[in-house]
Amino acid sequence: MSSTSLIMAVDPAVDLAIAQTMADELEDYLVNDDLFRPVVAHTPTGDMRLTMTGASLLSRLHRLEADRDALTPGQQQQLEALQSQVAATIASLKTRFHERLQREMKARLNSLQWFLDDCAEGVQSCKANFPFEMRNRQRIEEILKELGDDVPAALMERLNGIDQRIQRLGQRSDFIWDPGLEHVFPRDPYWYLYIRP
Repeated sequence: MSSTSLIMAVDPAVDLAIAQTMADELEDYLVNDDLFRPVVAHTPTGDMRLTMTGASLLSRLHRLEADRDALTPGQQQQLEALQSQVAATIASLKTRFHERLQREMKARLNSLQWFLDDCAEGVQSCKANFPFEMRNRQRIEEILKELGDDVPAALMERLNGIDQRIQRLGQRSDFIWDPGLEHVFPRDPYWYLYIRP
């Protein structure tokens, strides 16, 4: 497996800086129409160019919350302020946020569909790229948590079909990302992170 296909654990200070940048951009992101928004996060390890989406922000917050006990008291306060900021922005633009997440879910399902089609055709990079491609499925998990009953039936039907294909493609395995993230993404509900082609 190439090292570039592995999703790595990140220092909490870096995750906090990235999440803060995305939180600060969230209102503009929702008011404008771009699904994928380029941002520059000023982190303790230097500037990072990233692509922001609603699910990427939710995923960062999930990672930080799962690591709350490892954060310093100051970082815990920063996380709480960040969570409050994001919750307030979402509450003020909830319909737009949910509509944007539905669009993002559709785009991520499309990406998974294309990847699984390549795997079905025997493309050699399927095994090597599988861990990285499952990032799309993990982002969808965060979308599902936020949307709850607000997921259109057609999207759920597509997701069920994609999940069946992932299950047929792989076999049970150890956690496929950086072991430092295993406690953040347990087998239930992140079962697709415990499968290899």
